[in-house]
Amino acid sequence: MAKKQKEQPVLTLDGEEYFAEDMTDEQLRIKDHLADLSNKLNTNVFIGEQLSVSRESFVNMFRASLEKDDQEEPKVEEAQVVEA
Repeated sequence: MAKKQKEQPVLTLDGEEYFAEDMTDEQLRIKDHLADLSNKLNTNVFIGEQLSVSRESFVNMFRASLEKDDQEEPKVEEAQVVEA
C-alpha cells in the first residue's frame, strides 16, 4: 500500500511549514484568523490606493474650479441712483 502524502502546508511561520492535518482545533481556528486578517490587510491596501487616487482627483477638480473662477470676468451690477 502506498504511503499517504501530506497535503501542501497551510501555514508557514518562521520558516516552518504547518499542515492542517497536524493542527489542533484551536490552531486551525487561529490559522483561519490569520488568513482572514491577511486578506483584510490586502483589501485595505487596495482600498487605500483607490481612495488616494480619488482624493487627488477631487483636489484637481477643486484647483480647476478655482482657475475657472479666476478666469471669469467680474459681474458688474447696475447701480441705481437715489436722489436725496
